[in-house]
Amino acid sequence: MFRHTSGLFAFAFSLAAALAAITTPVDAQEDPVVQRIIELGTTDNQVMQWADYATNRFGGRITGSDAYLNAAEWALWQFQEWGLEAYLDEVGEVPVGFNRGPWFGRMVVPEEKALYFGTPSFTAGTKGVQRGRAAILNADPFSIPGRGPSPEQVAAKREAVEEAVAEVRANPARFDGAWVLIAGESSGFGRDGRRNSPEYSDSQLMPPLTQALLDAGALGTIQSGTLPLKILDGHVVSWDKLPQLPDIKLAKTEYDEIRAMVEAGEPVELEFDIRNWFKMGPVPYHNIVGVIPGTTYPDEYVILGGHFDSFDGGTGGVDDGSGFSPGMEALRLIKEAGGAPKRSIAMILFAAEEIGLVGSRDWVADNVALHDNIVTMINRDGSPSAITGATVPPLWEADMREITGPLVDVNPKWPFELSVNHYPSTVPTSAGGSDHASFAMAGIPIFRFRTETDYSYGRAWHTLYDTYSELVPYTEHQKHSALVTAVVAYGIANLDEPLTREGTYLQDGVYADIAMTSGARVIVSLDYENAPLQTANFIRLAEGSRGQAGGGRGRSGPPLGQVEEVSGGMINAIIDAESRRSLVVRDLPLTPNPSVEHDRRGVLGMSGPNTFYLTLDGNAGLDDRYTALGHVVAGEHALGDFSSGDRIRSIRILRSGEAALAFATDDAAFRRLFGGR
Repeated sequence: MFRHTSGLFAFAFSLAAALAAITTPVDAQEDPVVQRIIELGTTDNQVMQWADYATNRFGGRITGSDAYLNAAEWALWQFQEWGLEAYLDEVGEVPVGFNRGPWFGRMVVPEEKALYFGTPSFTAGTKGVQRGRAAILNADPFSIPGRGPSPEQVAAKREAVEEAVAEVRANPARFDGAWVLIAGESSGFGRDGRRNSPEYSDSQLMPPLTQALLDAGALGTIQSGTLPLKILDGHVVSWDKLPQLPDIKLAKTEYDEIRAMVEAGEPVELEFDIRNWFKMGPVPYHNIVGVIPGTTYPDEYVILGGHFDSFDGGTGGVDDGSGFSPGMEALRLIKEAGGAPKRSIAMILFAAEEIGLVGSRDWVADNVALHDNIVTMINRDGSPSAITGATVPPLWEADMREITGPLVDVNPKWPFELSVNHYPSTVPTSAGGSDHASFAMAGIPIFRFRTETDYSYGRAWHTLYDTYSELVPYTEHQKHSALVTAVVAYGIANLDEPLTREGTYLQDGVYADIAMTSGARVIVSLDYENAPLQTANFIRLAEGSRGQAGGGRGRSGPPLGQVEEVSGGMINAIIDAESRRSLVVRDLPLTPNPSVEHDRRGVLGMSGPNTFYLTLDGNAGLDDRYTALGHVVAGEHALGDFSSGDRIRSIRILRSGEAALAFATDDAAFRRLFGGR
């Protein structure tokens, strides 16, 4: 939770609040704090220093490692040095810790050659330098996915593992003292599964093969991996069940070379020294929180975020050194510039993002009382890049134009451009790719920057290349992003009124997101409670016969139909029911819906089994003729862009809330609605 001290701090808050109350608001262009942030961000920007410390002094910060614990202590100290309120927020623990030392490998026979490889974290190292011949395991359980909904798939994998175990048991001498080449292409995860994977928790598919190889005296396994070589993680259940068989992921060209020689009958000897060390647990891990307390509304927050953990094949320079370091520097710039914002600004270095957004999800769950007081969350997780603009809801535009005004020409390379998104999204029901998703699932508005870079994120994402050196060519990008983040966060926190939440997310309900090939687009509500049959029919026309009893986004594909005409104050369109393979309802009842009246522009209704319309102005005469399903909730300005002959590019059905998610439109549910016909 956020914490505020009492006594002297409380007095300081009161004094600052009193001064703020008698101070005339300052335009962002003239605000001396903003000007000082820009000056410092231009002449004394230290963003690369924080990335350097985290990556080069502490290294890869896998959750449960000493590197993460040590880096967290440093970040806490650094926040405190800047005069922030700072603390460690305990998130969880791992049963066994893991620390990675150096690793070396080479081919020594028939020629000496260095090898390029890695091992997933939480997998075994060697017992010192271990040398042995190369052998091939012919059976291939590794090319069959170990997870998925199909029982047949799991059965096939189990059968393949049993075949591989039988191969080892039949001739253990072939694998004794050998480095065993196994099939399949490495995904970077451990051979025996990772945290919460079926291989470890449910089916226990791979450990029997691992045990058979250990019993035979194998030194370890070697699997091919394409460049850039992904290095992710395995999992350790407890100290008395530590992994023992090294799990090497070798560059494909070298793997193929070695395998070809072994298949040709040529002796090959390999030597590895892999220093993977375990630590008795449990090992706790923490978020690191730094706060500039608000002077007027200290319990309202602007939150900056970036995850502090990383996979440790590299040192987390890009993922997420490029993300958390601009946030850290933004707080330093605000503090150094003398910023005393009306609302609190917090930077949270999240733990355990790489194992399921654990740190951010835990923080959001522990701070439910603060959800309504979080103005926005700004997360950064991706390539080293320069912020070039932002996209905001319509009701944020006026405030954000003032806040970002000083950034328009602060750097000629990247003039800041603000754009407006007229189309809110649903509150997500499942986690996305980074920590902002934890906040979005709680209905907290996410601030979205646009960025520019030519860096290929896949080069470093979870690979051995994820190092500080990848950031160096993008130093100017990183500095600019830290400066922009500081100005925007300070400006939002210093508004007289908080940014509204209206228009950021759709309210609970079912919606149709209708997009035309011309670019016209509207989001329309669907009254599934009072017109369930007609709504279900519309959804089935949009999604096809199977329908969805979940939060699907609909389907993409060829145009669904077209606008037939735009006349008499109405847009009339037809959906090609046959091409959607839906039940064709030729006698769909069109009954008045008193809950939705035709008294406004942008009413959606059904006028036939596969035809719908949108009103361009109020038309109460339609109330007794057709079934009105809803009204435009976003994009009303685009109604004038619909034209005769325009093709329907897509209709995505959006659902928000438990009741909307439960509204089923599959064949059985539809027939029930249609009276069993």
